[in-house]
Amino acid sequence: MTLLRRLLLGGAFALIPALAAGQGVEAVGMRALGMGGAFVAVADDASATYWNPAGLVTGSVVSAVAEVARGQFEGTPIGGATPPVTGFAGQGSTLVALGTWPVGATFYRLSDASATVVGPGTEAQNVVSAAALQRLTTTHVGVNLLHSVVSGLHIGATVKYVHGSAGQAARLPAPGDPLDAARDLDTHGSSQFDVDAGVMVDLRRVKLGLTGRNLFEPEFETDQDAIRLRLSRQVRAGVAFRAAETLIVSVDADMTRSPDITGDRRSLAAGAEQRFWRDRAALRGGVRISTAGDTRPVVTTGGSISLKSGIFADGYLAVGLDEASSDGFGVGVRVVF
Repeated sequence: MTLLRRLLLGGAFALIPALAAGQGVEAVGMRALGMGGAFVAVADDASATYWNPAGLVTGSVVSAVAEVARGQFEGTPIGGATPPVTGFAGQGSTLVALGTWPVGATFYRLSDASATVVGPGTEAQNVVSAAALQRLTTTHVGVNLLHSVVSGLHIGATVKYVHGSAGQAARLPAPGDPLDAARDLDTHGSSQFDVDAGVMVDLRRVKLGLTGRNLFEPEFETDQDAIRLRLSRQVRAGVAFRAAETLIVSVDADMTRSPDITGDRRSLAAGAEQRFWRDRAALRGGVRISTAGDTRPVVTTGGSISLKSGIFADGYLAVGLDEASSDGFGVGVRVVF
């Protein structure tokens, strides 16, 4: 291998985050994602099992959700380096959750693939390029435990069994579609136990929320013995204000950073949900930015429509406003009683 090839390959691996890229907080929950991710203090349906387990106390007696979502960005320049460095990432998620009092249950799967390409790309003739590929799929199965400390103050925890399938590899030259190559990586499976926890303060018109995810920071083996991928601890605070009986406005802020292929991300999100037609329909909107590194703004929208009493179809759409922001969409069904 020539010195140039070694440098390209080493540069590609140096730019891969040491932690699992892409598994940030904004992964599941149609209502949450439609509101830009400002949901920690709202969290009053079964998706609270992910966003803030303490919020289950403030919602319906029984609720359930089933949904899928997808997101992706491609061809994002990283760092202005020479030779050029380009990032590719794709995410997918599935959530099935049941929220009851005093116990809930949750199942969700997060799938992430990323590629860092060093060099001018495979379209150039007789020019060397290299790609570092990474893939991580985590499956979380959890039980939610809830407790009301005093009136208006609730705590909750999700005890989870987490199975991770992780893979990492280098390609020289870079494959024609690096993201597809990352998705096709062979992976190694391993399992860990983990805990999420949350607090909710319900003051009727105002709610305050705090949640911590991946508290034990589980690590997963790859097919390369020396490399392990770790889920970073994520702490987020939020406030929600019921501006009217049918209108909720909320703001969330990350207290920690989440690694991303384009650099660390720390989200600040704001959103709103307006219900109408006697609560049989809703419209949502939101925006989020990163307060660490590049701003990476994303605008979101979403809505719900009642299929029949207590059963709703939900959906959301996200549009990134720069090259480092991912687009996304999702659909789901929600049941509340």
